Amino acid sequence: MAVQQVIIATNPHRPVDFNEKAVTKILEESYLIADVKEDGVRLNLCVELVETKHDHGWSVEWLSREGKRFPALGPGHGPLDGHPSWGEFFDDLGDAGLFPEGFMLDAELRIDDLPCKDIAGTLRRHEGIDLSRLKVIVFGIIPMSAIRSGKSYDVTHSVMKYHAEYQVKLLQERFPEIAWSVVESLDCFSMVEIEAFYEAVRERKLEGLVLKDPNGVWKRSKQTGMWKMTPNDNEDGKVVGLVWGSPGLANEGKVIGFEVLLESGHVVNACKISKALMEEFTEKYHTYNARGCSCCEPTTENPYEGHTVKVTFMERFPDGSLRHPSFDSFRGISSPLIKE
Repeated sequence: MAVQQVIIATNPHRPVDFNEKAVTKILEESYLIADVKEDGVRLNLCVELVETKHDHGWSVEWLSREGKRFPALGPGHGPLDGHPSWGEFFDDLGDAGLFPEGFMLDAELRIDDLPCKDIAGTLRRHEGIDLSRLKVIVFGIIPMSAIRSGKSYDVTHSVMKYHAEYQVKLLQERFPEIAWSVVESLDCFSMVEIEAFYEAVRERKLEGLVLKDPNGVWKRSKQTGMWKMTPNDNEDGKVVGLVWGSPGLANEGKVIGFEVLLESGHVVNACKISKALMEEFTEKYHTYNARGCSCCEPTTENPYEGHTVKVTFMERFPDGSLRHPSFDSFRGISSPLIKE
């Protein structure tokens, strides 16, 4: 897969791991905004005014958090680009318009009710997706001037929440072909409330929560002010080797998993993949190493080297190692080497 170019370096605010001490300190002074963490793909949807010699129009880019396009949304900017209803949308805002030159929706993109790993795979393919299948769950909105500047946006999370609600209502009216919504959210004033909400969300088979300091502002990249509250049963990493089936056993000669360098620094064997994936990975290995002329010696290179992956496990031991690590999915969309 060819590496795609960065269209706009959006570099959105990402939550850090849950820190009870930091969270408790904020609760002692005020409260926390608890957003439901949707199991989708991060979407940075940029709507920007483009001036021409005789007129102006609206450019729309559907980008990953790495600022790259999703192949499945078309070779150009993506859905709604240049749509005539954008003029009406901004006219509706009138004097109350928050972002007259455009904005970026910070959101989660879902396709029907597919799980995240299938959404990422669908977006990687160059096959069109009907707009009625797209679900955009919005949790932030930032002016394009702030995005282009590369700086933080000094509007608090408590205020941004209402800005997002206002804009989403207009999007629903002007572009009903796409399912727009605001992320489900609850203001929590104690750890008891947070834990109760978290348990309720997990019972619904959802991923967890993102906790926000109401007085904090939208920043760039992974920074404090937002905390991810999810089960400690998965971790991302990069492929550093292949795991082969043992000689004399049923899967001899097949790739049965990957050696993965986790973000925590541990290397694990992530296996427990389906027979179909074993066949796919093994075939790709042999095809990759058979390339070139017949006079050359065959190579033993790993075609998956450096691919970003998600590893699931049962529990984390005190030394940081994992119990029963398993390969879950690839994390790359625009490039297999970049987690998106």
